Amino acid sequence: MEYKVITPQDKAYPQKLIGRLGDSAPENIYYNGPLDLLNRWTMAFLCADSAGGTVLNEMNQLFFTIREYEINYIGSWHSIMETEIFRLALYFKHNSLTLFSAKGLKKETFDSYLLDRFYPPLHEFPERDEYFRRAENGELLILSVAPPDENRQRRKNIMQRNWISCLLSDLVFIPYAPKGSKTYTTAKRLVKADIPVFTLEHSVAKELHQLGIPGFNRKTVRSLIEQAGAKKYGGEKIQEVDASLEVTPYKPPEKRIIQDEIKFVKENEEE
Repeated sequence: MEYKVITPQDKAYPQKLIGRLGDSAPENIYYNGPLDLLNRWTMAFLCADSAGGTVLNEMNQLFFTIREYEINYIGSWHSIMETEIFRLALYFKHNSLTLFSAKGLKKETFDSYLLDRFYPPLHEFPERDEYFRRAENGELLILSVAPPDENRQRRKNIMQRNWISCLLSDLVFIPYAPKGSKTYTTAKRLVKADIPVFTLEHSVAKELHQLGIPGFNRKTVRSLIEQAGAKKYGGEKIQEVDASLEVTPYKPPEKRIIQDEIKFVKENEEE
C-alpha cells in the first residue's frame, strides 16, 4: 500500500513515544491513514491466543462498561480475543481503530491485514463492510516500524510491534497472558517501565497479578479508565478526523479472499 514516514524530528511524531523512550524512540514510523487518531484517548489491547471461555466471559463483562467510552483501540489484532475487540471498535461509531502490523507497509494492505486474522469462513464477519468503509474513507490508521519490504512476521518485529503499540496508549488491557507467551513477556516489560496496565479481577489472570498488574471487574473498571482520562460517550457529535491532515485514500485490489493467498499468508507467519 501507499505509506508515509514520520521521524522524531517531525511535529506530528507521537509525543508519548518521545516522553517514554526519549532517544530510543523508533527512528521511522510508517503509516497510512489519519495519524491524529493517536491524539485521542487510546487503549492498547493484548491477549494470548490460548485464552479460553472463562477469559472471554470475564473480558466481555468489563467491556459492558468500557464500550461506553470514546476510545481509540490500538493493537495487532491477531488472537481470537483481540479480534473480538477489533470488531467492537468497528461496531461503535464513537470508537476508532488503529492497526499495527509486523510486516512492512510496502507489502501489507488493508486486505492482506484481514487475511492474517480472519480465515474463511470467519472472513465474512459482520463488521467487514465498516472496516473497508473506514479504510477507503481515510478513517482507519495502520502503523508499522518494520522495514517497508518486510514480508514476514518475524518474532523481533512482532515483539517490537506489541511494545510500541502499548507505548502509544494511555492504558493497556491484558486479560490473559500465561508464562512463556509473547504477551507475558510484554506484560513484564510494561510493569518494569511503569506503563499503566490492568487485567481481569479473576484467578485466570493470576500470573499477571503476580507481576503486580491490578485486576478489575465490570464495576471497578469505570473509575480506572476515567482517572486515566477516558471520556464517556454522551451521544454528542463524534470527533471527526482532522481534515487538515493529508490522507491517501485506500484503493482496494480487484479481488479479495483467495485461497492461494491464504496459504501464502500462513506459510509466511513466524511466531
